[in-house]
Amino acid sequence: MNTQHKIAACLWFEKDAAEAARFYVAIFPDAYIVHQATSTVDWPGGKAGDVIVVDFVLAGQRYQALNGGANENATFNESVSLSVTCEDQAEVDRYWDALIADGGEPIMCGWLKDRYGLRWQIVPLVLTAMLLDRDRDKAQRAMEAMMQMVKLDVEKLQAAFDGEA
Repeated sequence: MNTQHKIAACLWFEKDAAEAARFYVAIFPDAYIVHQATSTVDWPGGKAGDVIVVDFVLAGQRYQALNGGANENATFNESVSLSVTCEDQAEVDRYWDALIADGGEPIMCGWLKDRYGLRWQIVPLVLTAMLLDRDRDKAQRAMEAMMQMVKLDVEKLQAAFDGEA
C-alpha cells in the first residue's frame, strides 16, 4: 500500500497531535497511523522525546498532525474544514456523533467542530445531486432546507427538493 503522497494537509495542534490522530483513525474505516516521530531536541512546543509529528491516513488521504505548541496564529477556524461525503443518513449520523463526542459542537448546515477545534462538513451524497439538479427550483428548495439545519437530514432535504416540505 502506497502511503507516499505528494501533498498532505498538515494540521497544527498545540500538544495533542498523537491523541487527535488516534481519535480520527478510530472513526473512519480504512484509516491508520503511518508513523509518528519524536523530537530529538527541546523545541518551542515541547522537549526532546515528545511526539512532534504523526502521519496518518483517512479514506486514502494522508494527513500530518503536528505538535507545534501554542500559537495564536495557528488555530483551527472556519476557513478550512474537512468534508466527508456520506452515502446515507446512517453514515451522516455515525460521523456526526463520533466527531462531536466529548467536547465537539454542532455549528450549522452540516458543519461541526470536533473537540480539537477542527471543522468538518458531514454531507450526504444526495445533497450534491440535489444542488446540481437542472431544475433550479428544486435545487433552491434543497438549499433553503439545508440552510435551516444543523445536522443534515436526508429525509427532510428530499421532501424539500420534491416540494413536499
